[in-house]
Amino acid sequence: MELRTRSSLRVGPHHQIDLSPDHYVQTMAAGTDMYDVEHILITHTHEDHFTLPALTDKAMTRKTNEKMLSVYLSKPALAYVEGLMERILFSEKDLRWINEHLAFVGLEYFHEYTIGGFTVQTIEGNHTARGVNEYSINYLVRMPHGKELLYACDTGYYTDETWEYLSGKRVDTLVLECTFAGRTDRGEYPESHLDLASYFKTLERMTRIGFIDDRTAVYATHFNPHQGLSHFDIQERLQQSAWHATAAYDRLRVEV
Repeated sequence: MELRTRSSLRVGPHHQIDLSPDHYVQTMAAGTDMYDVEHILITHTHEDHFTLPALTDKAMTRKTNEKMLSVYLSKPALAYVEGLMERILFSEKDLRWINEHLAFVGLEYFHEYTIGGFTVQTIEGNHTARGVNEYSINYLVRMPHGKELLYACDTGYYTDETWEYLSGKRVDTLVLECTFAGRTDRGEYPESHLDLASYFKTLERMTRIGFIDDRTAVYATHFNPHQGLSHFDIQERLQQSAWHATAAYDRLRVEV
């Protein structure tokens, strides 16, 4: 039996992408905590990527650095979260902590921001979420040493607008979703999520425009448990491809 928690990514000590309901067990299993985390980038408001109560976990650590925890998400997602907070019955203690320690920041699509020393560009994914006119953000991150990473969860095959935005750019590391890896019934250019066929089509186009090359480390992630292939089946197919990609797994550590 294969066990897999939901997708997220810690990038160095201060930045994290997504905060799922599995967040607490993930930090314990990885031997990490929230002490140094100052910036959380939310891709979208589906519950496997964003769980509001988990933001208060930092209040339960024995020690805290007392710095603000900034939470970044698209402006449509922020509007949804603000409505959600009005409906959740937080305790008075949690509400006080949220007001004193959390800062929500709304982001535009296809813009560049400086977030805790990282340069972050907000790529619009082909994936709708809970908010009105909310699409996922795929985060293109340039770190202080100059290396660049695209974290692309969730998305189907990109729209023309997104392809145009990516043209002329290049990444050193690509983490691209492959939710429905083993399925073959979703069409050539599916919306919402990728399968292996459309995953490879995405890589082909990324290669043609120079966004990835033979120096780019390529990973697949966000596998649905009912898509028909085991982790090892997916890994074999990825490794046999022209990109020799790697199937992500819990606690995978990547040098970026």
